[in-house]
Amino acid sequence: MDARSKHRFFLTCFVFCTILTKTTLAGKFSRFRQTDVSRNYLTSVPCTCAIFLTGQFNRFNRTEQPKGNPGIQLELMQHFPCTTSGNKQCSNKCLDSIVKHLPNSQNVICATIDRDCFRERAYLFYQNCTPRWVNSNISAGREFCCQNDEPMRCNLMAELIRQSLLREETSNSTEASSENISE
Repeated sequence: MDARSKHRFFLTCFVFCTILTKTTLAGKFSRFRQTDVSRNYLTSVPCTCAIFLTGQFNRFNRTEQPKGNPGIQLELMQHFPCTTSGNKQCSNKCLDSIVKHLPNSQNVICATIDRDCFRERAYLFYQNCTPRWVNSNISAGREFCCQNDEPMRCNLMAELIRQSLLREETSNSTEASSENISE
């Protein structure tokens, strides 16, 4: 074997051994990485959607969590990456799932919230990877009015509230005038 053939043989062996070593190490790294991904998958929260009304959260403080139970909550049992694009995928999937409830949303919201509401908007929140609600700032654009777990027309409810306030005002003024007379 001449010097040139020996050189080519050693170079081929070196390249082959380098490729073999990198492949083996990559396989080991890949296995460890797969274990990490599996472990994170088990502890992370799947994409979960919820509808909260404006009376349940502070629109100006995005870090503050909403109070009370959501009007609608869906756990999609789908894990998205814990990244900005994964959050976007989750919010889009939530939007697709919640849109089905829009035609009957007034009845569903009023039946599921545990209080009366007057002219409150419903906003879409989601959780992805962490058990923390994120406001998507997506709203149906309509106002909800509920009394005693039943939907009401907001203008009718406004009139009832106005009449109730007038009755209180007249009873307070009657009490005040009777106190003045007795003195």
